[in-house]
Amino acid sequence: MPVDVQTFTSGSGNWTKPAGATTVRVILVGAGGSGGGGDTAASATAVSGGGGGGGGSRHEMVFDASELGSTEAYSVGAGASGGSAGTGSGGGNGTAGGNSTFGGTAVAVQTAYGGGRGAGGSASTASAGGGGGGMAGAGGDASTSTAGTAGANGGVAGGSGAAGTANTGVGGSGGGGSGSAGANGSAGGQSTISAAGGAGGGGKSTAPVYRDGGAGGAAAGGLIPGGLAATASTGSAGSAGAIDTLGWPGSGGGGGGASATTAGAGGAGGFPGGGGGGGGASVTGGTAGAGGAGANGVVIVITDLVSVL
Repeated sequence: MPVDVQTFTSGSGNWTKPAGATTVRVILVGAGGSGGGGDTAASATAVSGGGGGGGGSRHEMVFDASELGSTEAYSVGAGASGGSAGTGSGGGNGTAGGNSTFGGTAVAVQTAYGGGRGAGGSASTASAGGGGGGMAGAGGDASTSTAGTAGANGGVAGGSGAAGTANTGVGGSGGGGSGSAGANGSAGGQSTISAAGGAGGGGKSTAPVYRDGGAGGAAAGGLIPGGLAATASTGSAGSAGAIDTLGWPGSGGGGGGASATTAGAGGAGGFPGGGGGGGGASVTGGTAGAGGAGANGVVIVITDLVSVL
């Protein structure tokens, strides 16, 4: 049986039903939240790296072609750049990931919700990660050391000074990891069905000692590795999720490592839907790392067609 596959990776528009369509499978993934930027502080003051962004949710549906209009609208959730590097007054917060949608002509609009933002790093406190998107709501945004809440119906919360929550459920994604003040960045949450969370950036302790970033959350139950933990002022990007008829979402970006000179930026989330990693911290006079970008979502429409002999 012939199959028509249309994959939309950005923007919005209208899907047109192909001639001879019989059944239509739609896979949506929301965008990942971006990571927060790290901050700087005096050598005697502990400071945290930025928190990781939460991963976007995955939503799949199958329609009889007759249920759909001749066209149906789609919109791909947009990821965003990570939070800016701080200069002593707190790192910039990341940005929540956008939602991906399909429908509205003959069927109700279907939505895959995005992940929440990671918080910027700050002095003497942990930073927190964004919540993972759920089937009925976006992941919550993190603020300083307050973790982003779980997206409704299947999402999981981010971590505050701890690893992002792993998600073995069907609906939601892995929450973003966070970096404690003066400690290593924490890992992003692993996901099974939806996209994974980004990791926290490394902090700076009072000695001062500069810490590693965390590892990004793996996706597809560990089959798609997350971004590596940074040990030398560099954040590794989350590995990309495959775009195929399975529609696997992406993994989380690694957290940037702290440094006395130039801290590492958080790694970008893996496409589609992975959360960005947090940036690393530095000392006054050094340069903190910016947060990593959250990955765009995706809309995949797979149509079975009547065979023509």
